[in-house]
Amino acid sequence: MRFVVLFCMLGFAICDLPVHCLKHQVAGKWRLYLEKPTQKGVGLLPCGHEIPDRAKTSYMAYSSNFQPSQDFEVTLGDDYKVKSSSKSGEWTMVYDEGFEIKLGNMKYFAFSKYEPKGREGVSYCDQTLVGWYTNQDTQERGCYRAEKTEKVESSESIKTVSIVQPEFMDDDDMKSLSFLQVQEKTPEVNHEEVVEKLNQKEGTWKAKVYDNMKGKSFAEVAKRTRLNSKQSSFNWKEKLAPPRQQGQCGSCYAIATMSMLSARLKIKGENVDLSPQWSLNCNYYNQGCDGGYPYLVNKFAEEQVLVSEGAEPYQGFDGSCNFQKAKSQSKVYSTKNYKYLGGSYGRVSEQIIMAEVMKNGPVVLSFEPSYDFMYYESGIYHSKAQTNDYAEWEKVDHSVLCYGWGEEDGVKFWMLQNSWGNQWGEGGNFRMKRGVDESAIESMAEASDPYVITQNSSTSFSETKSNESDFDYEDDDSIFSFNQIRQNLK
Repeated sequence: MRFVVLFCMLGFAICDLPVHCLKHQVAGKWRLYLEKPTQKGVGLLPCGHEIPDRAKTSYMAYSSNFQPSQDFEVTLGDDYKVKSSSKSGEWTMVYDEGFEIKLGNMKYFAFSKYEPKGREGVSYCDQTLVGWYTNQDTQERGCYRAEKTEKVESSESIKTVSIVQPEFMDDDDMKSLSFLQVQEKTPEVNHEEVVEKLNQKEGTWKAKVYDNMKGKSFAEVAKRTRLNSKQSSFNWKEKLAPPRQQGQCGSCYAIATMSMLSARLKIKGENVDLSPQWSLNCNYYNQGCDGGYPYLVNKFAEEQVLVSEGAEPYQGFDGSCNFQKAKSQSKVYSTKNYKYLGGSYGRVSEQIIMAEVMKNGPVVLSFEPSYDFMYYESGIYHSKAQTNDYAEWEKVDHSVLCYGWGEEDGVKFWMLQNSWGNQWGEGGNFRMKRGVDESAIESMAEASDPYVITQNSSTSFSETKSNESDFDYEDDDSIFSFNQIRQNLK
């Protein structure tokens, strides 16, 4: 029997653009080209990208109409520091998709350039697609792109089709398939046989065949799819909503991020569940049900507003963005200080994650699920298939909510909430080995600080926000204009 497990391409989780650029390829001197700002305050600015973004069109976004009005040079250091002629700052990779620069009062984010050729695509790590910049003082935003002053040889985007394959499966039939054809080679699976083999292996967890797996291929199943270190356990479970069911939509990244923000609001006393669907519909940094990144959900949330689940219920497919819907809400929500824990991508650790969870609330973790993960029933999960580790970059395909940690029989574990409903795992949750970077779970951790905005009914909502914002912020009995909040909360 020959088949593959397609976790990313078919919506398991983080299915991204067909680009693969690493830090050593990006670090160096760049010239940034900026257009004049065209947006102020809250409002959509896709810079030619679709809403949500699409891999088949993102590489062409706005390229023929781009008209820069200024340019300047920056140096991105190996130490994540940024230098220009007059300012300094910091930068981070956004996984392997692009990078974000924070320089003075400015932020710049763009995806690295790619072309969807062949099965994998071709990456041009010395150039970016048209991206976005924000003046954090004035809230003016515009479009930009960048080129590295020294050329980097183009390369295949080696990870865009996310294939996780057990040792006893053969991929000879996959070698001639294109990027889009690969999803078709996924025949029905004898799940009982797979689970029997898994449970014969030694481990700290049990596998199970779920009812919804029967008669389906792997792909069809996957698509629904400073601190006191002596403290052995801690969790925020009482602040969590019940586990969601993502359905046939690769929305785990949006669900995990909204669950993180919702839990943190509840910790502060605001009882609300935020809408993942709102991000799926309106976020042009990500690809909707085709996948995306928690970091870019948080970025969108800081620049725009979020709504509750009641205002935009989860549908499990990409809908149209009705940004005006926010005007009818008595409260909307935003966030500040979005970040990779540790300061930039790849600098996190077990202790940093634990400190953040204890101090501020749940965080989003991402990992590379082996084929055996979908069968998890109970226990402390660790992969029973061979995995690979990367020093500079670790492949991940699925995002979940981390709400605590514990220890059982000397085995340390993370407490995690999945997005496959409450019939899966331990009531929709699972535990995974902690402190050993199991399945790359400790390679990338993300969080931000949410807050509440009450709408001022005496003014009208304007999507362009060219005038003073019609949102007010309620905090400690003080009322501020929305744009003023952005400056006061930096």
